[in-house]
Amino acid sequence: MKYLYQLLIVLLCSVNLISCGEDDFLEIDSLSADGNEFFCNQKVKLWMCVNSSDLWHTTYQWDCEGGILTQPQGLNEMTWKAPSVPGTYTITCKATVGDVSQVRTHQMYVSSYYFEKFEKSSHSFSLQSGNTNSLKKEANGNQYLQVRVNSSSEVKRYARRSFGDESLYTPFSTRMKLGFESNIPNTQRIKVGTKEENAVLEYRWNLRSDASNGGSYLNQIRLLWYPSTPTDGYPTSDAVVEGTPDYNVQLIVQYTADTGKKTTYNEYRKLNTLNVFKVKEYKNVSMSVDENEMLRVYVDGAEALTSDLVKNVRSTNNCEGRIAINNWEFYFINGNGGKNIPLMYIDDAYASNTEILK
Repeated sequence: MKYLYQLLIVLLCSVNLISCGEDDFLEIDSLSADGNEFFCNQKVKLWMCVNSSDLWHTTYQWDCEGGILTQPQGLNEMTWKAPSVPGTYTITCKATVGDVSQVRTHQMYVSSYYFEKFEKSSHSFSLQSGNTNSLKKEANGNQYLQVRVNSSSEVKRYARRSFGDESLYTPFSTRMKLGFESNIPNTQRIKVGTKEENAVLEYRWNLRSDASNGGSYLNQIRLLWYPSTPTDGYPTSDAVVEGTPDYNVQLIVQYTADTGKKTTYNEYRKLNTLNVFKVKEYKNVSMSVDENEMLRVYVDGAEALTSDLVKNVRSTNNCEGRIAINNWEFYFINGNGGKNIPLMYIDDAYASNTEILK
C-alpha cells in the first residue's frame, strides 16, 4: 500500500511538471459584428473567436473610438452602441491568456441616422392592427415587407418607426422604397364600412413639443399623394399652387398653440411625378425638411416638389425654437368597398439628420 501511495505522488508531480512546462498559446481567428452597415445609436452584437491553450482562463478587453460599450469586460462577446454621428469607427479587442496577448480591430460603418432593410425576421417598424404583413424574398434574394389592410371598417393603416430620441430635430429626411404588387387604387375616394377617404398614400411625421418652443410647436408634417390617376378624376380645390382646379398631392402642416388649440394648414399641388406607380414597379420616395425649413420631396432621386409651407406656418404663428421629430408613419390604403385590396411592397427605409435623402 505504501508503494502505491509513493507511485501516485510521483505520477501527480510528473503531470504537474509537464503542465507547468507547457507554453501559453493564443491565436485570434476573427473579431466579428452582427452586420456590415449600422445606423446611429444602434446596438450591435460583437464577438471574438480564438484558439487558446486555456479557453476557460482567456480574458478579453474591449475598446471603441466612438459610441459606447454596454456589457461588462472580460468576455468574448460585447454590445456596442453606435454614436449619433455617421462615420467609420474602430472596435478593438485584446485577448489574453497567461502572459500571451493578441489584439484585433474591426471597422464599423455607421451610414445614417437610421435604416431598415427588412433582412431579418424581426424588424424595427411597428404595424397598426387591422393589417396583414409578412417578410418576402425576391428572385435575387432581397427581402422586403409585404403589407395590406385587413379590415372591414378602416380605410387605411400605417407602418410606424418610433425614434425615441429626445435630441432629434430638423434638418431631417426620410426615404422608403415602395410600390404595389397588385391592385393600384383607381378611384378618387375609398369607402370601407361607414368611413370614406381619398385614395392616397401618405408620409406623416408626428412631432413633439421641445423646451425651445415655449409651448407652441408644429405637431405634424404630412405628404399625401395619389399613386396613379383615378378613373373618376382628381379632387378639386380653389387653392392649388399651380393654378389648376384639381390636385394629386396635398401637404399638411398642423400647429399647436400654447393654449392647446390645433390649426391645420394645407397646400395642394398638381404634379406628374408622384402619380406614376405601376404594378411591380417600385420607387424611392423621400420627404425632407432642410436647414432652411423648406419641405422637399424626391422620387427616385429626382426632385418632385419644394414647398415653404413649413417655414410659413412657423412664421405666421411666431413659432420659435426647434422642430423635434417623434416618429415617421407610412399609411397604405384598403380597397374600395373592401375589394381589390392593394398589396404593397416596402423596403430600404432610411432616415438621416445629416443629408437630404433622394
